[in-house]
Order: sequence, then C-alpha cells, then structure tokens
Amino acid sequence: MTDNELQDLFQFLSAGRTPGKQDFNASKMFSLLEDPFSIWCSFHAPKEEAVPEPNRYESLKIRTDRNARDQWIKAEFPGVVFVSGEDETARFKNTLSAMARGESAIANALLWNLPENTYGSLNLLVRSDAAPSLFGPYHYHIFQFKRAHDLKEHYALQVSLLNHMLGKTQRYTPAQMRVFLKDRTLDVTYQDHQERLERELAFWRSIRDGLAKPEAHKPPKAASAPWRVYANKVVAQSKDLLMLPGLNTEMRQCLKINGIFNTDDVARAGLEKLRGILEEPHATDSYYNALAYLHHKPVLREEGHFPPPAKKYNLYFDFEATETFTKDNVSFVYLIGIWDKEADKYVSFVAKTPEEEIKIFEQFYDYVRDFSDTALYHWTEYEVKKMKNLAAKNPQDAEKLKALCNICFDLKVAVNKQFYLPAPSFSLKAAAPAFGFNWRQDDCGAMDSMVYFTNWLKTGNDELLKKVLMYNEDDCKAMLDLENKLKAADVLHFKK
Repeated sequence: MTDNELQDLFQFLSAGRTPGKQDFNASKMFSLLEDPFSIWCSFHAPKEEAVPEPNRYESLKIRTDRNARDQWIKAEFPGVVFVSGEDETARFKNTLSAMARGESAIANALLWNLPENTYGSLNLLVRSDAAPSLFGPYHYHIFQFKRAHDLKEHYALQVSLLNHMLGKTQRYTPAQMRVFLKDRTLDVTYQDHQERLERELAFWRSIRDGLAKPEAHKPPKAASAPWRVYANKVVAQSKDLLMLPGLNTEMRQCLKINGIFNTDDVARAGLEKLRGILEEPHATDSYYNALAYLHHKPVLREEGHFPPPAKKYNLYFDFEATETFTKDNVSFVYLIGIWDKEADKYVSFVAKTPEEEIKIFEQFYDYVRDFSDTALYHWTEYEVKKMKNLAAKNPQDAEKLKALCNICFDLKVAVNKQFYLPAPSFSLKAAAPAFGFNWRQDDCGAMDSMVYFTNWLKTGNDELLKKVLMYNEDDCKAMLDLENKLKAADVLHFKK
C-alpha cells in the first residue's frame, strides 16, 4: 500500500474529523446495555449537573490488567508492535501504518469508523495469511482480553463492534474474534451477534438524537458517574416509581398504562386498584411503601421481628475484603470493624496478608466478653457466610468461628420483615440515609476502600488506612443509627 493510498484510507475512515460526542466508543457498550440513562444524561442533562467521581477501583484494575496483559503479549508475540502516538489521531494513523507494513502482531491498536460514528481501542491484532485484505495477502483478526470467568453480553457486542470496524478498515471481516477470559479462551462468532449489535447501536442513536429516554436505576446508584448524583436527585424529586422496592420494568410499565406515574399516585390509587394491576405481594408492598413515602414515616409490616432482643453487650460489625487483581493474589478479609455500643467506641482488626486473615478473626473472637449475653449485628448475610466458609478451611478455628456465627443477628432481615420504609431498597446505603444518616466521606466507598488499602500496603501512608477505617466505622455506626431511629419512630399502622 502506497503512502497516498494509506492517506486516502485515513481520510475515508476519519470522515475529515476526529471522534466526538456524536460518536460511539466501543468501550461504552456496558453502559449502553446496563446503564443507558447515563448515556442519555451525557447528551441531554445540564452540563453543570455532572459530578466527577473518580473510580479508583476500576482504575487500579485497569492498570493491573494492562500490565499482566502486556507481559503475556510480549511473551507470546516477541515481534509485537505497541502502538502509541502524541494524540489519538497519531495513534490511529500509526495503527494503519503498522497494518500496512504487515506487522505480525499489533497491540494497543485504535480503529475509527467515523462515517458510521464508531471508534474504539483493542488489545491485539494478530496477522493471518489465510485470506487477503486491502493491505495485501494477509489480514488481521482480534485478540481481546477480559478479566472475567464468563463471556458477558456486552463483551461479545463490544468485540463484535471492533470486528465490524476492522472489516471496514481492511476490507475483510473475520468470521471470529478470540476472547481470553480469566481461565479459558473463546472464539466469538461475529454473525451470532451482528443483529443484536445493529439493534443496540440504533438504540444508542435514538438516545443521542433525543428520540428515546431510558429509565434510570434505583438510587443511590441511579446512574454511573458523573451522572449518579443528578440521576439520584431526578428520581427522588419526581417520586419516580423506581423509588418502590421490588418492582421490575414490566410492573412499572403496567402501572403507567393505568395512569399511575409516581409514588403519590400509588398511595392514592388504593390497594384494591393496585391488586387489579399487580400480582401479590407486589401490590401490597408497593402500596405501603408509597404510604411510607407520603407520610415520611415507616409503616408497620408485621410485628415481632424488631427491635432485636436486648443483650448486655451489643456489637455492630462489618467486613472489608480485597478482590483478586492478578492470578498471584487471593481475596481475603483485611478488616473487621466493630462499633461497640456499650463502650461507645470503634474497634478494628487489620490483616495485611491472606495469612493474617484468620488471626483477625481470632482477635474478633477474643474481643467478645460473654458469648451468652452478646449480640453481633450485621447487615446482609455476607459476614456469616464468610465466617462459615473460613470455618470449613480452618478446622483449628472452626469452633470459634461457629461460636461467632451463633450470636449473629441480621438487622436487614429484621427491618425488612417489620417495616415498609421510605427508601428505594433495603440496602444500608439506601435505608440509613432515609432516616438522616450520612457517610462522612464522599471519596471512599466499598471499592475505593480496597484501593486505599492496597496503596497503604505499598506506601505505608497511614492517611490511606485512616480513610478505610473511617468508611468502615460509618458502616458499623449506620446500623446502630438506623436501629435507634426506627425504635424512636412514629410508626404508621394501617389495617391490611
């Protein structure tokens, strides 16, 4: 291919411009499938409503994955060319040049197909001499790496879109793309996903052009950053049906067809009308949840589950655990945090390595002064399941772990059985704020804390660990705060 031909190809694929807001990045396929409201916001929400929220966990995972991937590529393809450039235009041109030279493998490639408003990065292009292309008696096919056990739908559609762009670039569309998962390799057939890909891209265009407005998710994660705060506000202020737990998209649509558009409408509709629209228990649950919103108070569901039995010692505890970023590390509980109600203090046990994990559970056991008169409160079943799994792996500590499990009390189960709440779900992050509790840090959530912990291990900067401990302490205190608020609440009783 001559330089002039290469320049003509660049001009065609770039359509005389660079990628912009009107173009779809293949990396946004997950958002299109799972969070399309955030895409709608990027086009139509007021720009000043965007609130940046750095995803430290995702950034760390991407860096870790990239390092491991690049090492594998260099080992498997010694002659690989890693594409770079001072900007994205240069990187795209360098990708085309590498393809024109017939390089055996091209990593960090960038493809544009701006006449069709698409572009995207891919991990690796591998040369094959099985069929010719625009570049010569060879063509390229895609190797893509995903850190997951299974091929998710958005992975398949993303790599299919990249394959479509590759076909437009080299005038030959490979029948398959190779995807490397966490513990296996799959060949994805382009034709199997082509029709769905076309539908999803048409949906994206309808969002971009203002012809479709997708539904948000439930708060407190109504959309992804930078539109999470805005989406939460819009859903709450409009009293959207999303604020009602337990209703799926089809149920909400049935209510709208019958002229019921928000939680106030649900409360005013009455139980008899709702039972004619929704099956049970959704009709009853939605009605009383809507009444809880209308009156800004919890509604009694069923007596006898809350408050928990009073004990001499009451401990509210929560775990923080790592995830596996590489094949060489393992997930483990690195922090057990406790809010000691009687001592009015926060206590923590920290493990730096997987080997120290069982030691902090032994410390947890030793902290309990009287197993016959102590209650361990947690939110969801995660903590108990984790201790049972550890007991199976550590027979020498099995009795201690079982003893801890035996005095555990799941506050979420108790609250869920006793009340309808003015909250979109029974997650602690939704229920506690409904009664005025707020976490002290905006920049440290569950996934962020994992990153701060990892960086603390690397740097020894205790300020990072302090952020993790503060987040965990707030999790523990949120349970006690919600318990106290519900004990003191003016609970509404409605005859069912």
